[in-house]
Amino acid sequence: MSLLAAIFLVLAVSPGTAPQASETAERSHESPAYDSSSFIDELGRLKTELGNARSTDEIRAYRESLPHAWIVEAGARRFKVPTDLLVARLERAEKQPELRLQQIDRARDYLGALASETASLSAQPQLRADSAQATLDAILARPEYTHSRHQTWWERLREQIDETILDVLRRVLSRVGGQKDLGQFLLWIGVCGAAILIAYWLFHRWFRAAQMEEMAIESAQFSARSWQQWVFASRAAADRHDYRLAIHCAYWAGIARLQELGTIAPDRANTPREYLRSFAKSNLVLPETYALRYQALSALTSRLETKWYGCRIATEADFRDSLAQLEILGCHLP
Repeated sequence: MSLLAAIFLVLAVSPGTAPQASETAERSHESPAYDSSSFIDELGRLKTELGNARSTDEIRAYRESLPHAWIVEAGARRFKVPTDLLVARLERAEKQPELRLQQIDRARDYLGALASETASLSAQPQLRADSAQATLDAILARPEYTHSRHQTWWERLREQIDETILDVLRRVLSRVGGQKDLGQFLLWIGVCGAAILIAYWLFHRWFRAAQMEEMAIESAQFSARSWQQWVFASRAAADRHDYRLAIHCAYWAGIARLQELGTIAPDRANTPREYLRSFAKSNLVLPETYALRYQALSALTSRLETKWYGCRIATEADFRDSLAQLEILGCHLP
């Protein structure tokens, strides 16, 4: 019977057009008390009569005959089911003849739905409190709920901490937006941000690994070419307007020339920066040419890092400057 009480409470707060003061007085007479069965019969009678009402006067008389609320007794409880929604549809049918049939059909559907709901709820067996408690005890006696019945003080403390944190988050989110969807929105923002960071980290590591592998391959290749061959490859790339590759070949032409002169030792594991440090520590560079050649190698190294490994746009001016640095390193270009 508690379910029947719930449905009538919902109906009691259903929205509707508030009647005028005079109309409230006209419908202020008391409704007789119905039980579930007699209330269903009354709804059926009202539905039939409404189907025969077509003129404005008939609809007004029908509306004025309705009580302000139906009194329904369910067991030891007494409920009031307001007629505001039904009256609102009838008033619309009176004032708008073009919508009269539509509003009457909706009002009759409302009466039928109310009768059906009352019949279905009244047919449900009542649940006694002692049987509900017995069912709950039987559920809690199952093995999967043993942990919840025998919690340690530490587990209870953790639950209290979790509840406190969740309560604080709910308050913060309610102050920020006051919407339940905001928490989900912020959660997905965090998930997307974390996914972007992970993807960036993986791409960065992959890109760095590819760079190191490429440098290792290049350092293994330079010993198989003379500096003249590197210069020829550099100019061929420049003729194709591939100035990034031209700068790359010019750098290795300089390294090959320095190794040919014995200034730096060949080492396939060295990176461009390690070649630069090796040149700085070399004892085979004349003091009067050391500063100028170190500056030239440093310029070639920086340009290789930014244009080749950094994938920056290279120009013909960059290529020409690289050739000038090769001249300083001892490459006599035709």
